[in-house]
Amino acid sequence: MKKILNTTTLFLVLIAIVSSSCNNLSPEKTFEIAGLNSNLLSRFGGKEINEKLQSEPQVYDENQKKMTPSSYYDAFKYDIKNLEARFQTIKDIAEDDDNKQFLQASKDLFAYAIAKQKEGYLPIAKMKDEKASDEQIQKAIADFDASTQKDIDAKFSKLMNEAKAYVEKHNINAKIGI
Repeated sequence: MKKILNTTTLFLVLIAIVSSSCNNLSPEKTFEIAGLNSNLLSRFGGKEINEKLQSEPQVYDENQKKMTPSSYYDAFKYDIKNLEARFQTIKDIAEDDDNKQFLQASKDLFAYAIAKQKEGYLPIAKMKDEKASDEQIQKAIADFDASTQKDIDAKFSKLMNEAKAYVEKHNINAKIGI
C-alpha cells in the first residue's frame, strides 16, 4: 500500500511539473488538466472525510522518501496541499476565447473545494486527533455536507456542462458524466 502511495505521489508531482511548464496546450491536454483533475473532487464531503478517518493518517516524508504516520490534521493538510498543486496547474493554463468558460468552471470548482476543505475538513480532522466522540464527528460531517453539498453539486454540474461542450467542440474522445 505504501509503495502505491509513494508511486502515486511521485506521479502527481511529475504531472504538476510537466503541466506547469506548458503554457500553450492542445485542447486534449487542456481537457486532461482542467477536466479530468476534477475527478479528485468526486467524493467531496462526508464520504471522503469518513473514508479518510477510517484509514491510517499518513504524509509523504521527503527526507525518508516514503509515506509516514501522521496526525489526521496533517494528513488532511497534505491532501489539500496536493489539491492546491493540481489547482495551480489549471491556473497556469493560458486562457483564450476557446477555453475560458471551461477553465473558469474548473477554477471555480477547485477554489471552492479547497476553501471548504480548509474550513471544514481540517477542524473535523482535529476533532478526530483530539478523540472527539463519533457522534460529535458525524454531526460535524453532516453539518459540513448540509452547508456545502448544494454549491459543490452546482459547480460540478457547471464544469461537466462546460467540459462536454469543450470535448464536443474539439472532437476529444471522452465521456462526460453529468
